Amino acid sequence: MKTDHSMTVAMLLSCDSFESFFGAVLQLDRDKYLRNYRNDWAWYYAAGLIENGIRPIIYIPSIHYGGIYETEVGVSVRFLPFASWYRPFAPLRRAMRATRWSLYLQERINAAAFLSPLRDAMSTDQADILYVQEYWGGRFDHLAHRVSVPIFAVDQGGVAKGVVKWFKRSAFSQAAMLYSQTLDECCQVERYGGRTTLQPNGSDTSFFTPPSSDNQRSKNIVTVTRLTDKQKRTSDLIRAMALLPTDWTLDIIGTGPDRESLESLAGKLGVASRVNFHGFKSRSEVRSFIQGCGVYAMPSANEAICLAVLEAMSCAASVVASRIRTFESLIADDVNGKLFAVGDVVALARAIEIAWVRRTVLGPAAAVSVAEKFNSKKLYYQLAQSMRTNSGFRPPIQPGDLRPSEGI
Repeated sequence: MKTDHSMTVAMLLSCDSFESFFGAVLQLDRDKYLRNYRNDWAWYYAAGLIENGIRPIIYIPSIHYGGIYETEVGVSVRFLPFASWYRPFAPLRRAMRATRWSLYLQERINAAAFLSPLRDAMSTDQADILYVQEYWGGRFDHLAHRVSVPIFAVDQGGVAKGVVKWFKRSAFSQAAMLYSQTLDECCQVERYGGRTTLQPNGSDTSFFTPPSSDNQRSKNIVTVTRLTDKQKRTSDLIRAMALLPTDWTLDIIGTGPDRESLESLAGKLGVASRVNFHGFKSRSEVRSFIQGCGVYAMPSANEAICLAVLEAMSCAASVVASRIRTFESLIADDVNGKLFAVGDVVALARAIEIAWVRRTVLGPAAAVSVAEKFNSKKLYYQLAQSMRTNSGFRPPIQPGDLRPSEGI
C-alpha cells in the first residue's frame, strides 16, 4: 500500500507466465527468483526508478502463484494469477506460436486471462501508471484499451518484423509514451502513429569500471547470456572456439534450456576442456569475469541495447558483437569494438583475434562511449521525468503540505 506522495509504477513483464520463462527456461522457483535473481533489465530499472523517487512494483503473470512480496533491495514483486478458464490454454502455448496469427491470438488470450487480477492489483497498489515490457505483441494491443491508468511501454528486444500490426495504430494511440532503444525503432513506432522517445538501456558506470591494469586480462572470451540458442546463438561461439588456437578459453555465464545441447556440441567439437559453463553469477562476480577477459563476445540474432554488452564496454573490455541494428548503435567497427555478420563463425573467430590484438585501443574507447551516451544514472533520471510529465502525475496535496498563506 502506498504510504507517501511518490508515483507508483506497475512494471508488467512480457513472459507468458512465471512458470514458462523463469521456471522452464531459467530453472527458478518463486523463492529463488525473489531471493537471488537481480541481473535483469526490470530489476535494474526498478532500482533506477527508486533512486528518482518512484515506487516500482514488478508484475508477473503466474499459473501457480499470487500475492505481493517485498525484497531486500526495496523492490516489490506481485504475481498475477490467471483466471481458471486459462488453464487448458497454458499447455498449448508452444503450438500456438507456430504462425504469427496464432501467436498474436495466444498473446491476447494470455492478456485476457490475467486482466482482472491486473486491474485489482493496480487498484490495491494505487498504481499511477502501467509500464509494459514490449509493445509489438498482442498483449500490449489487448491491454492498451482496457486499463484506466496511463499506459507506457518499452522495447526490450521485441521484434517488429513479421508480427501482426493490424491493430497497432489503435493500440499505440492509447499509449502515453513508447520508449524505443534506437532511432530506427523510433521511426518504426511513429509510422504506426505512436508517441515515442529514444530511451536506451544504460550501464552503471560507477560499478562496471575498467580493471586497474590491463595485465589483469587473459586470453579468454566471456559471454553473459541466457542459453536459448535460437536468439543468443551461443553455439556460434563454441564453433568459433574450434577455429581459434588452443590457448583460448570461453567462459559462459548464465543458464537456460539449451545448456545440455551446448555442452554436447563443445564435446563433439573437441573444445569441452576450453569451454566453461558457470551458470548464474552475482553482479560482482560478473564484473570480475568481464574485467579479466581478453574479449567479450555476443553473437545474438536480435537484442535490445544489451545490458551485458554495455557493462562489458563500461569495463573497457574489447567487445565483439553481431552486426544487428542495436549493436550497430553501440559499436563503430574497429573504433570501440568489432562487428561481424550474424551466423558467420569464421568472421566471428577472426573478429575475436583482432579484438584481442587491439584490446588496448578498442576497450578504452568502448568505456568512453558508454560514459558519454549510456550512463544509466542519467538515463533513469530521464525516464522518471518522462513518466511524470507524460502521465500528468501530481502528488496529492496533504494538509501538512499547505503553506500558511494557502489556508483559509
